[in-house]
Amino acid sequence: MKYYTLEAIVRGKEIKFDKVFDSRNSAIDYMFNYYEKNYVYDVEVDEEIEVNGNKHNVEYVCGDGYRFRVNRVQIAS
Repeated sequence: MKYYTLEAIVRGKEIKFDKVFDSRNSAIDYMFNYYEKNYVYDVEVDEEIEVNGNKHNVEYVCGDGYRFRVNRVQIAS
């Protein structure tokens, strides 16, 4: 079983979300909704970086100091 976690830097503040997601896309959608609800508009992903070469831990750089990281977590069944 796998799930995804989400962390972000918003206006210089580090945020770790307690929510877990069933897909990478749902985590990304959640982050963009979070930006919009917090009056951060016109955010676009400028770069995707695999953290430590791990394709399951991706940092999305959005410019103006905004970035977020989606990490896949695998649970042994």
